[in-house]
Amino acid sequence: MYLPYTYQDVNYAQMHGQPNMIYLNSEMFDYYFRMLFLRLTSIFEFTVPKTWRGRNKNFFLYLLFGRGFCGVIDGGEKYGPIFQPCEFSSGRNICYQPTGFMVTNPYDENISKEYTCGVDGELIQLTPDYMPVTDIVFHFASRLAFLASSINSGIIGSKPFRVFGARNRSGSGALKVIMDKSISGDPFCIVDTKIMFPDSKTNEDCIIDLPGPSVKDNYVTNMLLEDEQTILKEFDEAVGIINLSNKKERLVTSEAEAKIQNSTASCFVWFDCLKDSIENVKEVFPGIELDVELRFKDDTTGEEDEQGVNDNVSDSSDTKRD
Repeated sequence: MYLPYTYQDVNYAQMHGQPNMIYLNSEMFDYYFRMLFLRLTSIFEFTVPKTWRGRNKNFFLYLLFGRGFCGVIDGGEKYGPIFQPCEFSSGRNICYQPTGFMVTNPYDENISKEYTCGVDGELIQLTPDYMPVTDIVFHFASRLAFLASSINSGIIGSKPFRVFGARNRSGSGALKVIMDKSISGDPFCIVDTKIMFPDSKTNEDCIIDLPGPSVKDNYVTNMLLEDEQTILKEFDEAVGIINLSNKKERLVTSEAEAKIQNSTASCFVWFDCLKDSIENVKEVFPGIELDVELRFKDDTTGEEDEQGVNDNVSDSSDTKRD
């Protein structure tokens, strides 16, 4: 993934992040940001010219999702139609949309100039406002980074630590022997009751205390891991990745359709922007091999889930739901 390389990109990234920049620069946040960003770029399947493939396609995806737009220009015999990072020119049309863009490439001054949309270049935009979608990634990456800290703390806190008390030196020595056997892996330790109750007549004054909560009571890591999966599912729904698996109960048809519509609302808007932009590019550069399709469609539920839906609304059910 490409890190921001201009002050404008840095502002795009930071203006949607946490006020405290600790997690934005932490290894934990960077891990989740990279993972979610790659997950985000998977929602569309692009068909691109041969010269755009491989490492160049990675940069193309970064420009669309990380900056929100890029320009397509004619690179001549050397490059052919090529995409480039760009900035808007000052011109606007009657609908306040940019009419041109400026390309500044330090590696080839021949293509560094201003281009007019619909004439010698065209813009490909991901969102209607030309903004990137990294704010979604920042939001969920920050939550996952905070949660990961809690998971690590939960694992440490779930270690079977015990505090024992001894009323005298004999009791302390006995506890050390008991703990040595426990740490070494012995399943149990047999001791003389005289060690615990030196007064054999009463057996009331125990010189060793063996308190301590259960490990199970302190273990919350499983719940935190479930929360992590919940946040990941929320991210999938926010960007348009349909996920109906691992559900606790069968969804009826209307519920499944509502979940799909909620998951795909944003990506449909992005998809329409990309489709319109690509059509404009094809008008300027006829014959260019450029297209986009949704990778995750509403048929991902599969026959098994459809069968489950039918079973849930069968005639034998006491509570029928349409």
